[in-house]
Amino acid sequence: MIHIGKLIKQKLEEAGKNESWLAEQLECPTSEVVKILEKRSIETDHLLRISSVLGYNFFQDYSQLLAQIKTEN
Repeated sequence: MIHIGKLIKQKLEEAGKNESWLAEQLECPTSEVVKILEKRSIETDHLLRISSVLGYNFFQDYSQLLAQIKTEN
């Protein structure tokens, strides 16, 4: 399964950005971003906003996982 918080953190680091930067972009407290990065799953509207800010389609990772699950069954 995908741990979305870890994946977001990875993409954030790859972009050379930190939690404070993401919080500023999302217009929320840094503490909220820290909580998001610890979560295994988040609401889709939050994921959409984060995808937009980071320029990365996190939904594609879920689509790929779904395709993999389908081929295994």
